[in-house]
Amino acid sequence: MDLKTSLYLIIPAVVILLLVFPILVEFRVSFNPIYNRGVVALFIFKKKIFYYIVSLHGKYIKLENENETKMQEIEFASPEFEVIEEFGRQIKDKLRLRKCLIHYQIGTGDAYSSALVCGFLNVLIMQFFLYVKSHKPTASLCVYDTVSYNKQACEIAGFLSISVSLFDVAYSYIYSVIITKMK
Repeated sequence: MDLKTSLYLIIPAVVILLLVFPILVEFRVSFNPIYNRGVVALFIFKKKIFYYIVSLHGKYIKLENENETKMQEIEFASPEFEVIEEFGRQIKDKLRLRKCLIHYQIGTGDAYSSALVCGFLNVLIMQFFLYVKSHKPTASLCVYDTVSYNKQACEIAGFLSISVSLFDVAYSYIYSVIITKMK
């Protein structure tokens, strides 16, 4: 085998490695229900893929890019949303959760009720983490809570670090598009 032939064999080997080996994906979400605004961002290998400012409006979600130059509205009953739901169901078992961080800041203006709400929310999050840990035992889970005793505040943020192979993503997406078209 000459050098030219062996160089051509490197290309399919790299493609196969990209398809099979997992890639590191970070998904960041934060939302403030007081102002009805939040942020959704996706990073692959620490490179930003998308960053949207999100607001909820009854039957649809409004998305704006970070410069607020492009706006898009997605209805909950739209075909795009059905594809997203089916894609989430298909890829759920293929994801390998590495890290999940939840940060929240809650304040009702009253110290006693703020402490009660944060305590209740902390118990709910810990129950959710127990459920996740029973299915994904190698995941690193953490919660950061901040209680604003004297002012009103409500902000919730999450950070997910997952790994998934590119083949699993492509297969799940194609399968979810086919399933939603057949319905």
